[in-house]
Amino acid sequence: MSAPVPILFVDRDGTLITEPDDFQIDAFEKLRFVDGVIPAMLRLRDAGWQFVMVTNQDGLGTDAFPQAAFDGPHALMLQVFASQGITFREVLVDTSFERDNSPNRKPNTGLVTGLLRDRGVDWTRSAMVGDRETDIRFAENLGIRGFKLRSPQFGDGTDWAAIAHALVAAPRVANVVRKTNETAIEVAVDLDDAAKPDIATGLGFFDHMLEQLGTHGGFALRLRCAGDLHIDEHHTVEDCALALGQALREALGNKRGIGRYG
Repeated sequence: MSAPVPILFVDRDGTLITEPDDFQIDAFEKLRFVDGVIPAMLRLRDAGWQFVMVTNQDGLGTDAFPQAAFDGPHALMLQVFASQGITFREVLVDTSFERDNSPNRKPNTGLVTGLLRDRGVDWTRSAMVGDRETDIRFAENLGIRGFKLRSPQFGDGTDWAAIAHALVAAPRVANVVRKTNETAIEVAVDLDDAAKPDIATGLGFFDHMLEQLGTHGGFALRLRCAGDLHIDEHHTVEDCALALGQALREALGNKRGIGRYG
């Protein structure tokens, strides 16, 4: 039996191709590809991902957005992707308006019901890329990771190169927040980044010890602790150790590249 395959769900307008001011790509001259999309998708393809396009096309097939006006640019887009070795397992299009409350319209998941029954999909690694908050809510509804692309229309986000790196390289990172009656701690670790440690616990020598751990361990470590130092030091030391241990355990994951010695 073959191993399950991760799927990258992708929005279309603003994600694969740039979105015009009128939000309709109904002419060939409006077709422009988003920066970096093809190299990133090739990297993901080579790492085993399959692609499923999921797009809302408001009123497609009506007089305001004739099907023929959509079909030409859409077919050309698919042809360009195919010419570069990128194909889509499925292309799923919802044509309803937001007011229709269709179960198939993102962020609802009706369009992908068939895939939800497919045991050959690796849902733990699958992800969604889009430029709107509805795309992120769609990912949440599927229980998968969501990436919001930066766009002129919908603001801050990431880019395709960073998405490919996050999914293919799978950086070993963790963020832990631990709050008790005695301490409030935030820890961030990145085992694949040798950045200078950034420690603040209120205890100078303890800060120094934690800095050495990050420096000689070769990983990025940021730790902040607000503890009841007016009473004693031991709560700060103990709770920092617990929070840091949890972060390291989460970041290690399957412990690739880790050796033991005695």
